[in-house]
Amino acid sequence: MEDVVQLNPTDVLAERPFTHPDHISSDRATLRYMVRQLCLTLENPHRLTDIPQTILFIMPGETSWLHRLVLANPHHFQRPEPIQVVGFFGQSRSQVNIELAKEFDQTLLKEIPLHEGLISYSTMRLKDGNYANLVLFTSSEAQIAWSRSEAHAKAVYELSPGFYHSVRIYNGRLPHTIHQSNALTLHKARYFDYDQTPMWRGVRVLSET
Repeated sequence: MEDVVQLNPTDVLAERPFTHPDHISSDRATLRYMVRQLCLTLENPHRLTDIPQTILFIMPGETSWLHRLVLANPHHFQRPEPIQVVGFFGQSRSQVNIELAKEFDQTLLKEIPLHEGLISYSTMRLKDGNYANLVLFTSSEAQIAWSRSEAHAKAVYELSPGFYHSVRIYNGRLPHTIHQSNALTLHKARYFDYDQTPMWRGVRVLSET
């Protein structure tokens, strides 16, 4: 595997438009929106019964969900500690293995309750038909533990190379509570190009504080 390419905050790679720094602000806005939706859900306690719980949002006229919230350990939201954020944006292929995606989804939903430090896992369909994921953790250690899970391994080695042309993954944090979604910051972006063999990887340290 090739080395990871180090990108400056303003570097533009014309041959890899999915890495353009212009994506950072729009992706951050999407993640902040997803946090706000999470807040609104938690403000309606009648929706919260058994934990972990999966909540689906389906618009009139739609046949599938647009936004899915998996609330694993929402009691952590009541604590004042900072929350670690992982954001995922994938650029899907036109022809994908739906059965593999469904298999991964089942593995994901079974694995989430096993991780005490994983607070919630949200997935939202975007206007362009792609999906964004927002995963919230209690700590960096909890995030590392998830990265070593069966679900994460299946996503990295089985699902992603055949499902996506490329992906952007962000690391960030919510320094206060989820009720201050606009305080969400991103400090690192990682890029993966599956259309190149061997896979191309890049990383960009962001200037947000």
